[in-house]
Amino acid sequence: MSLEEGEVLQHEKIKDNYKTILKVYNYGTKADAKTLFPKMDRTIEKASIAIQKHSMYFGGKEQVKWVAQSYLMMGIAHFYKQDYIPARRVFDYVYNEYKDNPIRYEGLLWLAKTYIQMERPAKAEATLNLLTSKTDDDIFPTKVYNELPLVEADFYLSQKNYAAAYPFLERALELNKNRFFTNRVLFILGQINQKDGDFQRATRYYSKLIKRNPDYELAFNARLNLAQSYDSKTGNSKAITKLLMKMTKESKNKEFLDQIYYALADVALKDNNDTLAVNYLRKSVASSINNNYQKTVSSLKVADLYFKETEYKFSKLYYDTAMMALPADFPNYFQIKERAEILTGIVEQHQTIKEQDSLQTLARMSPEERNAIIDAAIERYKVAEEERIKREEEEKEAKEAEQIALKNGMQPGMGMGRRSGPGGPPSLGAGNGKWYFYNPQALSKGYSEFVRKWGKRRLTDNWRLSDKRQMMLETDDLNGETARADSTISDSISKASSKTTPYDREFYLNGLPKTDADFEASDKMILEAYHKLGTLYKESLHDTTGAISVYTKLLKRFPENKYELESWFALYQLYAGKKEVSEAAKYKNLILTKYPDSDFAKVIIDPDYFVKLAQKKGQIVKLYDRTYKAFEREQYFRVLSFANKAIEEYPDNKSLMPRFLYLRAIALGKATTADSMYTEMKALVAAYPQSEVTPQAKQILKTLRAEYGFDGGVKAEKGKKAKKNVKYKVLKKIPFFVILAVDGNKVKINPLKVRISDFDKKYFRLRKLRIKSLQLDNQRVLITIGNFSNKNDAANYYRAIKNDEYVLSGLSKDDYQIFPISTKNYPIMYRDKDVKGYLEFMKENYNFE
Repeated sequence: MSLEEGEVLQHEKIKDNYKTILKVYNYGTKADAKTLFPKMDRTIEKASIAIQKHSMYFGGKEQVKWVAQSYLMMGIAHFYKQDYIPARRVFDYVYNEYKDNPIRYEGLLWLAKTYIQMERPAKAEATLNLLTSKTDDDIFPTKVYNELPLVEADFYLSQKNYAAAYPFLERALELNKNRFFTNRVLFILGQINQKDGDFQRATRYYSKLIKRNPDYELAFNARLNLAQSYDSKTGNSKAITKLLMKMTKESKNKEFLDQIYYALADVALKDNNDTLAVNYLRKSVASSINNNYQKTVSSLKVADLYFKETEYKFSKLYYDTAMMALPADFPNYFQIKERAEILTGIVEQHQTIKEQDSLQTLARMSPEERNAIIDAAIERYKVAEEERIKREEEEKEAKEAEQIALKNGMQPGMGMGRRSGPGGPPSLGAGNGKWYFYNPQALSKGYSEFVRKWGKRRLTDNWRLSDKRQMMLETDDLNGETARADSTISDSISKASSKTTPYDREFYLNGLPKTDADFEASDKMILEAYHKLGTLYKESLHDTTGAISVYTKLLKRFPENKYELESWFALYQLYAGKKEVSEAAKYKNLILTKYPDSDFAKVIIDPDYFVKLAQKKGQIVKLYDRTYKAFEREQYFRVLSFANKAIEEYPDNKSLMPRFLYLRAIALGKATTADSMYTEMKALVAAYPQSEVTPQAKQILKTLRAEYGFDGGVKAEKGKKAKKNVKYKVLKKIPFFVILAVDGNKVKINPLKVRISDFDKKYFRLRKLRIKSLQLDNQRVLITIGNFSNKNDAANYYRAIKNDEYVLSGLSKDDYQIFPISTKNYPIMYRDKDVKGYLEFMKENYNFE
């Protein structure tokens, strides 16, 4: 009964991502499995008792049939807990021990599931092949025979081999009598055909599923996919659009509008109506409530459409929205992240140009014109402040009314709850039956998350923008001089004197350029922004038209600037790429006339110039490889020889020269004295402050100062070198503790130990964990939980407890630290009172997250 209750709980808890092709079985994440621990631990405990008390093994055979069942249930319970190692051992035992019992094949089927979940495809395939070869056995159970195609299909789905999974899914429809799995298989078959572009067959499967009246979640997504399976060549988009628009008006679909609008956008795209598709996608993003995946997918789609039309400003905004919730395992994650960063750079440069132009315009106005604009800005600020104060008062009154209602015994969350549905959690509360905003614990967590991501923000429009200068990007292009100046009023606020307020003119005037030097600095910012912008358009976006426009504006506004040669060469390449011979020749002649000895001129004359340059660079790379190998082999005199050769032959190589100098400095220290190393490292840091090896060089200098007293540092004992602290050891296969180091002056130790004990009984009852507390120093107390048999067991516990709100309720993050530690390292850490040192060691050598 406990096992069955756990299976029901799992089915209710786990949510599918219908935007990806489903697997036949969804066992959820580690966090989902944690909720099943109490039920599964009870299953294991009771099954163990049954085996211990009732097993009758004689004559080389178990005589009590319930013992084999108990073993199987133990394995299944471990499986649902995602403890796959003990599960595998139990299933393997059941198969090999009960050779004349049909249950052995159930064990083998679960063993195949286990290998699939462990991502061991070779083992899973071998197990499935073995099971298939036994189907003619007289004792082969019918339920295993019927379920076998489901498991085989799941194996191939886990490998994303949808073609191989397809026949097993069709076979499962013939054999399987379970309504849940039949509906699920129909949906998966529809998804596979939809992915392959066979919309007619996908439509057939989705329609068949809908006719079976499945649960709302599955039916909803089947209807969405049915709409997206519309084929513009053979279908009628009006009927599909009408169905989807009808779904938007149904109150039960209010929380799922984001998915419906996404489907409408898909239909519009198939009809080649990009404008309508963008409109629907924007609605999808705006209406997304709790489905981060859908919001991300919709944001990326509309961002890509804007990007295709070179609307980079809007594309950047939607990429930013997508990146807020984009998981690292999302397809093409790094390409998406890179494009978002490129667009951020483009928008920032446009913003800089517009901002500086506006500041200069405002500064050049007459005092009367400028004061009129500032006074108008002050008036707008007053109106905004009055609206804000009014809004805050209304919110305060509403809160007071709620408190009065609470005192009068009314239920605070009545009518305010949110039902669960496709893509969303069961509720927005924290599991206590109250509406989210009446739950102090949930509120506190939400507030902390908000501050962590956004910082402290005032309750106002466009609260996401900490720098309101970004608001200029949301307005139309400013053509008139007055409008241009008016748009920068908010910019000068950040530069205003702390002695003034937004109600004073001086507050706005302090940020404007006044002297020739100010204007020169402003022009320099504009020049740099144009140069970066041109490079981004040309090299990162490959937007020829945009790049030509930027470089042309740069040269027109700043003739004979320091980027003149680069800009001419860029325009030469861009026009040559467009086959505009006359324009390309114009810039070619300019370069050859004014800069005949430049690399750019040489590459125009000899297109293989950079190839030859690369060959020369390849030679220094090979020399560096030889130098580094000699360094690894501790052949320090050879290192010195190679490094000296590099310094002599390649003095202008800015990328590898710091690395040669770094290896040379260490080799000098090893081959001669520490003084030589110190001198060389100091010269390296001075000559290449921005190099990748400079931070390491600085750390060595710091160590040498401490050891030898260079530059006034603390000198080590005469004749002795201070050795690097290696007191902790990386150990994995020995017992571990999990430690809570808490501030004993701020945290009540006994209640905390009680909460830990409750947590252990609920989620780790079979571990029989021991909890002890020990004073570390005058302030800190160590609470130890253990023993865990190895690093992995301790890591699993650590991941579970560090995010448990009940255990850590009321504790500030500054008042405690949680970490696993081996029984060998624990005495050393305790002896030296060295929590900080151990945490640094742990971060460098273990991956407990």
